[in-house]
Amino acid sequence: MFINSNRRLTRRVFLNLVCLALLAVSAPAALADELAVWNFNDSNLSVDRGSGTLVSNINVVNLLFAAGTTNNARLGDAAGQSLSLQGGTGTANNGRHITFNVGTLGFSNIVVSFATQGTSTGFNSNQFQYSLDGVTFVNFGTPYTPASTFGSVPLVFSLASITGLNDNANAAFRILFNGATSATGTNRIDNFVVEGTAAATNIPEPTTAILLLSGLSSLYGLRKRRRAAK
Repeated sequence: MFINSNRRLTRRVFLNLVCLALLAVSAPAALADELAVWNFNDSNLSVDRGSGTLVSNINVVNLLFAAGTTNNARLGDAAGQSLSLQGGTGTANNGRHITFNVGTLGFSNIVVSFATQGTSTGFNSNQFQYSLDGVTFVNFGTPYTPASTFGSVPLVFSLASITGLNDNANAAFRILFNGATSATGTNRIDNFVVEGTAAATNIPEPTTAILLLSGLSSLYGLRKRRRAAK
């Protein structure tokens, strides 16, 4: 009776280990994590979740806040406020920028997304850029023109091909504004999100899991043969 119970326990433990190995083999790819989120609902330039800083050389009097959107909002963020940027007197803010400094240590496959809209006399030729050192910025893609309303689809810049942005404490992202034709022409930016894929440290590689499963099977088979020989 004791021997049969021991065998059943051994078999149960083995089957549990097999299940764990199979789960490891079939584990889904890591999902993107938020590194930094600006929803501007507090009517300031401070990061709302995660870690990062937002700086700008646009004239302070032209850094305003206006009605926002749920386009690209995360975790149920309300529409609230958005960052509203004016052309400024003499359209002095053409050629100026807002810059998001967001370190990516421990992350890869960086993606930046945000909602935007602009008036007919606001900035209509804007360039998204990235930096590997926080100093020198490189154009990514071609200039974009904001739609007249936020709509429901954000602008998305997938930077997975820029491997230098991976695991980089000095990573930064910039929007360079141009094309405003009046002092009061505006562009709004809302729900600016930087995401990445965290390094997978706790999930076995499929090959490792398969070797584990094979090893368990061999041990179990050896144990059965030894019992049979007794």
